[in-house]
Amino acid sequence: MKPLTIVAAGAVVVALSCGAAGAQNGLEIRQDRKDVRQDRHELRQDNGDIRQDRRELAGDRRELARDREAGRADEVKRDRAALRDDRRELREDVRDRRDDRRDLRQDRRELGKAQDIQRDRKDVRQDRRELREDNRDIRQDRRELAGDRRELAQDRKAGRADVVKRDRAELRDDQRELREDVRDRRDLRQDRRELRRDVRQ
Repeated sequence: MKPLTIVAAGAVVVALSCGAAGAQNGLEIRQDRKDVRQDRHELRQDNGDIRQDRRELAGDRRELARDREAGRADEVKRDRAALRDDRRELREDVRDRRDDRRDLRQDRRELGKAQDIQRDRKDVRQDRRELREDNRDIRQDRRELAGDRRELAQDRKAGRADVVKRDRAELRDDQRELREDVRDRRDLRQDRRELRRDVRQ
């Protein structure tokens, strides 16, 4: 199998796997965004609950102070029990808010990671397009190089010294262009390997 055919076959396999992975990644991003919205909603509810708990606590303290002043011992006992309940509820709501904040931070990190992966996949697709262009350029360079070699051989045979000199110069230019295109392709392949590694991580 020719090297370019192997590259093309590999590109098809990678494209299919990236396509499936891209769809999966899109679902993950949508789910992560939904989770972030849900976390924000729960955080707003927690903040509302905490404000309500604090209002009730302040109200219970005022009642306790009034009942103490009036010397109502039974009422003071009930007020203290209500105060303890309100404090417990406030602690629970503060704990819920802390947990929801942690969940929100985690979901935001996951969303950021998923978006980075999506960007990396977009870069891989762009690299793949550039790689196809480089492969075309390399094929063209090789055709031109083969043509220049044929011309050089014909001009040598015909004994045309000036033309042979020009043919050699063209041959050197074509070889330089081929080396540059091969280097570009190698760089793109390296970028693609790095991006695949980032996606896996």
